[in-house]
Amino acid sequence: MRATALLTLPLLALALAGCGDDPDPAEQAAANAEMAERVRQVNDAPPRLAEIVPDAITYPDLEANDLVGGAQCAYAPGTSMGARVIARETDAYMKIDNTMQRFVADVGSRELPARTRTLYNSREYKLRLELEDAPERAAEADAVGGTYNGTIWLYDPYDRVVFTGTGTVNCEV
Repeated sequence: MRATALLTLPLLALALAGCGDDPDPAEQAAANAEMAERVRQVNDAPPRLAEIVPDAITYPDLEANDLVGGAQCAYAPGTSMGARVIARETDAYMKIDNTMQRFVADVGSRELPARTRTLYNSREYKLRLELEDAPERAAEADAVGGTYNGTIWLYDPYDRVVFTGTGTVNCEV
């Protein structure tokens, strides 16, 4: 009987503690708002970063997209001779997952040789190009072709870098 009383007392105390007053409405509202904000943050988080390795643009790709000839710059990062980006005055192309992606030039961005630009946008990505040793003035850039060192940055819709590459850039006027 004594053992039963010892077990009953803690259970009775727990039962009485659970019968307390309802929480303060202001405290409950604050807790609900905090929980809602946590859920919102989780739902708004971007998906996992998926790095992209662009494919080399081949001659059939150039022909199919009317990229043969004309003023343009071809970016070949690393030691590869295969261009990963073809940039022109109004647009640029990059081959992603075996599909040619078209980017439109941002006319407010800085001009590079062959009247190309530093920024291009597509529906899914943003492309940034930079030449290390290009002429500074646009007038010189229009008239000058040549070979430069350059860098490519490809951004996803969440403005995260998904590809970067540095290498040779060949510009033709």
